[in-house]
Amino acid sequence: MLLLKGILIGLTVSAPVGPVAVLCLRRTLQIGAAYGYASAAGAVAADMIFGIIACFGVAAVAAVLTEYSTPLRLVGGFLLLGMGISSWRSQSGDMTDAGQAALMKSFGASFALTITNPMTIFAFTGLLAASDIVSHDMSLDATLTVILGILLGVGLWWGGLVGVGIGLRRWLGQRDFRWLHHLSGALLLLFGVVTLLSVLVV
Repeated sequence: MLLLKGILIGLTVSAPVGPVAVLCLRRTLQIGAAYGYASAAGAVAADMIFGIIACFGVAAVAAVLTEYSTPLRLVGGFLLLGMGISSWRSQSGDMTDAGQAALMKSFGASFALTITNPMTIFAFTGLLAASDIVSHDMSLDATLTVILGILLGVGLWWGGLVGVGIGLRRWLGQRDFRWLHHLSGALLLLFGVVTLLSVLVV
């Protein structure tokens, strides 16, 4: 039961479509599955850091993330604007030279965008509290079971998203992906503007 609840929490936290999903799909369509999975791995790694903090109740780390949520969101917002402008200005062949550096770039971009969104830890904490599965007297084995479930849930979502991208890539075939650059650029710019505006609202 704990494993299942962990899976559901992982799916719920990662499922909302955001800028990292845009990056995963874009890299899968433009370069290939390996680069989509690298982007997904970056998001999974960041999500798991937040999930582990929430499960173990590391109050000091959570407090720091809360205290610096505004500058973190500013960094994330400007990252999104930069990526959006870069994507919009890209030419059709800009991303065809793939290699290990591109894999690391895919991982790093997704990790940076996810880790600069402190709302993720609030989502994990809220869902764990609502599920009533994490308590002060919870055993280490039980906590690790929940963490494993979260990892499976997060992995299922991001792996499934890349799988969708692979299917679309096969269907689209060898086409001019200039439209993809413009679409992903516009979406990333929109997410960046919304992120920066959220700093002013809160």
